[in-house]
Amino acid sequence: MWGFGGSIGANGPADASLQTSLDLTGNIERYLTPRVSIRGQVGAAWWDITGRTFTGTVTPVFFDGNLVYNWEGGAVHPYVTGGVGVYHFHASEAALGGSDTKPGVDLGGGIEFFFHRHATMTGELTYHKIGAFNSPLTTFNDGSFWRFGIGAKVYTR
Repeated sequence: MWGFGGSIGANGPADASLQTSLDLTGNIERYLTPRVSIRGQVGAAWWDITGRTFTGTVTPVFFDGNLVYNWEGGAVHPYVTGGVGVYHFHASEAALGGSDTKPGVDLGGGIEFFFHRHATMTGELTYHKIGAFNSPLTTFNDGSFWRFGIGAKVYTR
């Protein structure tokens, strides 16, 4: 079975000079058993830079590969997830632009509510751990962030 989903959420960076923002995420899952799946996920956010001697925006884009384990409970299925990813940070500061790519890990959990046999509403909280990343004018000491998303998923065979 396959699952295809998307979500909109809030993305809270660990670095104090980056502001919390809206994010968008899409995913595809392949179920190995009724409870275990492998998930590919891509997402993006837009962080404004504040509290520094310059202003700008950092746009993180992430590509994660996760293992997901879910518990069946009728219409409600809680789950846990964890995996590894590649995190690409594009920074626009003053008139300068640049990017940096770093590896990272993520861990989290969520819940799926089945409102139809092949469709769910989802809620998920994940923590993405990434180290320092460089921009044209500075080094941000921590690229890590929390993400909370609400979305939907459909299932196909």
